[in-house]
Amino acid sequence: MSNLHPFEPETWPFSIADLPPGGYLVGGAVRDGLLHRNKNHWDLDIILPDDVIPYAQKLAQKYHTGLVILDAERRIVRLIFPQMTLDLCQMCGQDVTTDLSQRDFTINALAWNYQTQEFYDPHHGQKDLENRLIRMIHPHNLRHDPLRLFRAYRLAAQLELTIETQTHQTIKTLAPSLADVAPERVQNELHLLLDNPLGGNYLIQAWSDGILTPWFPGVESYWLQLLLRWDGLWFSYPELAPELHKKIRQDRSVLHLLKLRSLLPEHREGAQQILTRLRYSRAEIQYIDKLITLWPVFERLITVPEPPISAQFDLFQQAGQALPGLLAIALVHDYGWPVVAGWLERFTNPQDPVAHALPLVSGHDLIERLHLPPGPQVGQLLRWLALAHAEGRISTPTAALELAAILQGAVPVPSDRTV
Repeated sequence: MSNLHPFEPETWPFSIADLPPGGYLVGGAVRDGLLHRNKNHWDLDIILPDDVIPYAQKLAQKYHTGLVILDAERRIVRLIFPQMTLDLCQMCGQDVTTDLSQRDFTINALAWNYQTQEFYDPHHGQKDLENRLIRMIHPHNLRHDPLRLFRAYRLAAQLELTIETQTHQTIKTLAPSLADVAPERVQNELHLLLDNPLGGNYLIQAWSDGILTPWFPGVESYWLQLLLRWDGLWFSYPELAPELHKKIRQDRSVLHLLKLRSLLPEHREGAQQILTRLRYSRAEIQYIDKLITLWPVFERLITVPEPPISAQFDLFQQAGQALPGLLAIALVHDYGWPVVAGWLERFTNPQDPVAHALPLVSGHDLIERLHLPPGPQVGQLLRWLALAHAEGRISTPTAALELAAILQGAVPVPSDRTV
């Protein structure tokens, strides 16, 4: 864990003497400090009465750290230190009380004067923390930034809190306004919920409350209920765990995308539209597209006692790195480990010719030995040879070339190519 503590400025990677008087630590860091949370990485939010940009620039220069202007109009600047992110923001209103009155929930409307060691809690957020409640400050604050509606469920999952009754009712009433939030911000809140082991329960609650509807109109209740089963897979099936934790992108694992798939419709076009609208990457969309498209194919194969090698070969080639995801889907559908163990064994063996196309000759070999022109005919021959290898019909380069010579006449040549 980080040695940094939000209430011990001497542990911060910069000196508070470099900031002007009248500043306050606010928001999540104060809340998490009061909850005595241990974290690997802290996000400190400090409000200042003056324009923060000049101070941020001096800090960045003095401590040799990165600086990003998040919002030039609202004067919000981020500095990135090891194990800590510092956001500096110009105070909203004339004083700290006015600033805190514009925040989302009482547990986030907390401030600590790091120079005098005084706490400011005008909305009784500490009492709500003690009572494990998320309570809004005012409905207008939620209406002003509808993403705060979704954030309530994320905070409830992260901190194991309950959304207070009146706040809960207001959130449900305002749910349609989430359609107006920038997709990147929705994706980020969703990402934090999907990465939380308790997030499934709160996503199901959010769906029931209409919070997901503006962005996920095609949620199917059957798949949604699977959200409660994904996090137990890596523990129940340790052989599969390394594959579940592999990254599709820097901060998104296979397990993360499996949970995301549970919020999407069965038809691939609808799923692609939702993911594209939410600005997911091409790699993420392609991975989930394979899960949706190939799951019915894979399910048919695992219900056959001895599926043909050719069908297995085709499935492996189409699935590629999405194969472990299909295995995980089979497990949450109660097919059991004995059904999928052999598939994982083949996938993790790079020398298995069924799981990995292992042609005994190269395209260059075919072009040179059979006097073929470069083109799709060569690719098709290589695929047929890889399948023959998988089926055990050939095992040497010589046998592969002999078979290729026989197959050569059977491989169709495009009509616009002169041979």
